[in-house]
Parts: sequence; C-alpha cells; structure tokens
Amino acid sequence: MPYLQIAPHSINLYYEDHGHLDSYPLILIHPIGGNVLIWEYEISLLLKNGFRIIAYEIRGHHRTNMGKSNAYAMQDLADDLGALLTHLDIRRCTIIGHSIGGIIGSIYAAQNPEKVDGLVLINSSPKKFQDFDLEKHFKTRAIAITRGIEALAEHKLKSFDEFKDLAKEKRYSDFFKNVFTKTSVGGFVAATVALYSIPEDAARKLRMSGCRVLAIVGSDDSAFIRLSKETKEMMPEMELKVIEGSDHWVIIEKPKEMYDILMGFLGKIIGVSKS
Repeated sequence: MPYLQIAPHSINLYYEDHGHLDSYPLILIHPIGGNVLIWEYEISLLLKNGFRIIAYEIRGHHRTNMGKSNAYAMQDLADDLGALLTHLDIRRCTIIGHSIGGIIGSIYAAQNPEKVDGLVLINSSPKKFQDFDLEKHFKTRAIAITRGIEALAEHKLKSFDEFKDLAKEKRYSDFFKNVFTKTSVGGFVAATVALYSIPEDAARKLRMSGCRVLAIVGSDDSAFIRLSKETKEMMPEMELKVIEGSDHWVIIEKPKEMYDILMGFLGKIIGVSKS
C-alpha cells in the first residue's frame, strides 16, 4: 500500500485506497491509538455498497511516522488530511472520523466546505474540550512513557469506565490491544497533547460550512455523551444517534448497529451529491 510524503515535515503518511476511482469517496480517520485495521468490518461492507474507501493513519500511529517533530497541533493533522485529498484529487467526499478522527474531519470540513458533503462523528465532537476532560491523559502519557504502550493498553481496559463494555468480551479486548499497541509512544503522547489545540470556534465554523453532520456515540461513553449533547445544542441540525450498551470503542463493540446508522445517513448524502 502507498505512502504520501509530506514536506517539509518529512511525514510518510500511510494510506489505503479501495474501490473504483469513479465511486463516491468516503474518508476514514481512526481514533488515538487506532489505525486502518480498526475499520476492517466497515471497509468490507462499504466496498460491497459501491463506495470508494480511503483510510489512512495519522502521525505516529502504526505505519505513519512522526516526521521531524515530536509534537503537532490539530491544524497539522487537518493539513495532512488536506494534503492526502489533494494528492488523490478528491473533490467531494464524506468524512467518517472516530474520536480525534472526527475532530480532524471537523476542522477540515469547516475550512473546506466546498469539498465535504457530510461528516460522521463517532464518539467525537468539534467542541473544544474542558481541562477536566483531558486530565486523564496526564496519567496515560506517564504510563506510556515509563512503562510502554502495551502497559497502557492494559491500564485502559482495567481502569477506564469508557472501556468497560470493550473489556467484557475477550475477542473485543484482544482486538483492541492488537490495534492499540501498534501506536508509537511518541504518537500517543503528541495526539493527546494536540487535543488542547482544538480551535475555540471549530463547532461554529462547522455549522456555518453547511456540511451535513451525523454524530454516533456509545451510551456508556459519558464524556462524549455530554459533548455530543452540547454539540447538538450548538448545531440543532446535526443528527445524533446513541448506541446503547457501548462505550468509546463502539466501532469494535457494535459494528452492525453503527453500520446501519451510517448507511442511512450516507443514503441522504449521495442523494444530495448527485442532485
């Protein structure tokens, strides 16, 4: 699979491009600690429905390197997305982003409304986080730096409420660990710090862009349930769907339920894009 070299940062961005080049493109962006592997179920089904699927890995995650810097801001990640879409000559698309992936998509869509028909936020929000939402990462960064990414994966499964549903089934927790442990320590640290750089006006600009937005959130992810409801108040036209009995990793735990919701939304987007 190919890499895109992004200068002057010396980023080798890993991406996969599936399906026919003339099919409608969907851009998949994973969460912190994720990578392309997390979309395995969605990619196979979306391809059967005739979409072109482009999935990539953000800086410091699995096959994409950190480049010259050990740090980056959210705007850097949005710029990487823009570089990839320009490289592939994607003129209109729908972006599907999980957690930080949704934030990246929100920033890009707000800045490039002519290129984005729809945005799907999976356990994500364009709202700037409060400091208390990010306090947990003081400890997670320390564990990653001092004990390694494998120890951090175990800590998350045992200690975080938003991982309780994931930890219930071994097949889900094993899959999570397989994906998560491919993240570099530097990539995890940089991504969690980048969350502080979400623009204050990201949600307002996203609403002004005219992009259609769907939010999907697990009922047991307390932080993103709250953030999603707050986003809905700021963006009343946003669709909000809650999947019961799931947490932050709804994409692993409830793939069928999430896919059904996703297809309903994409049906509306395709109708708009062809009109």
